[in-house]
Amino acid sequence: MDKFDKQIVDLQQGKETSLCFFMDEYAAALQFFAFKMIGHKEASAEIVSDSFVKLWDRRTHFHEAYSIKSFLYLITRNACLDHLKESRNKYAHEETFLEDLVASDSDILKKIIYNELIELIVLEIKKLPKQQAKVFQLAMMEGRNTQEICDELQTSASTVYFARSKAIAALKKVFEQKNLSMHYIFLLPIVAAEGFFIG
Repeated sequence: MDKFDKQIVDLQQGKETSLCFFMDEYAAALQFFAFKMIGHKEASAEIVSDSFVKLWDRRTHFHEAYSIKSFLYLITRNACLDHLKESRNKYAHEETFLEDLVASDSDILKKIIYNELIELIVLEIKKLPKQQAKVFQLAMMEGRNTQEICDELQTSASTVYFARSKAIAALKKVFEQKNLSMHYIFLLPIVAAEGFFIG
């Protein structure tokens, strides 16, 4: 029994620790997904919180991890569309602008794939040694230069160069194993700009 199987059993039995497990696993990615749809951080956080409440209410219906993930994305997507419709009704004079925000199913699928990719990148960065992960985050996600990183981490330029190159090499290896291009790394400044930092 893997960690997901155990958590699913615990979820069905009403153990709140299992809900926390799935929140840790999916909340940040879902919030990023919701934010990409509606462009509002507070509303995105509220929608995702509601999605987990709905997961808890229907916890006995889930038997596999992928069905939980699919449910969370579907219910978050629907809540985002409802939010946009309410906004459109509230601000009728902005109807054209809001219609542009309501994505087609094809666009939503692209957003989910994009979001899965971001989730993968962030997950792999979290696996790096702490110093490498921090240097990589500061350099690639926050756009800091070498001197700024040295000042923040109280380290030398050579240590920063070494940590950054080791991090990139490790990620490149992972990406090659998954047949992905390292060009996707350039999505990270977008994540940082929208406030979704690695903890």
